[in-house]
Amino acid sequence: MQKPVYQFLTSAGFAPVVLALLAGSLLLSACQEKRPISGKVPTVALKSYSGETFTLAGDDKEVTLLVFWATWCQPCLMEVPTLVKLHEKYRDRNFRVVSINVDDPEGQKVKSIARDFGINYPVLIGNEDIMKQFGGIVALPTSFLIGRDGRIREKLQGLQPEEELEHMVTEALSPAG
Repeated sequence: MQKPVYQFLTSAGFAPVVLALLAGSLLLSACQEKRPISGKVPTVALKSYSGETFTLAGDDKEVTLLVFWATWCQPCLMEVPTLVKLHEKYRDRNFRVVSINVDDPEGQKVKSIARDFGINYPVLIGNEDIMKQFGGIVALPTSFLIGRDGRIREKLQGLQPEEELEHMVTEALSPAG
């Protein structure tokens, strides 16, 4: 006579549960990953939703927080007020936020979100190629903190606490940064 737990563990119904738990834990760990990386930012030129071409290059001499995001991504939307605040607070110290949207090339949703949230920084139209140039984007939001020297200081995946993000920005803006 088999015990109920053993029957469940050996049944076909258990495999989907294990796979779902494994997939969920992998997604959560990817969303929390924060690791420093090095190298110059690739030079890219993308269109904004207003039709202007925006060029990001390693010789810009500004500290830049480059954020990849999507309109369906709740953590991305939760981060927008912090990005608006940081852009406004530190723009006179040569800091800027630049965002790249990866899911709305026509801009129908993005324009509404920009208006509703009062986005005060450039929002660019992304594509697969730009995501590959930044090493592949596997979680959203994914942000890159780029120093004045054009080097990528941090790659941040997932929603970051406002205080931690601001600390990284002020550190990058410091004379030693």
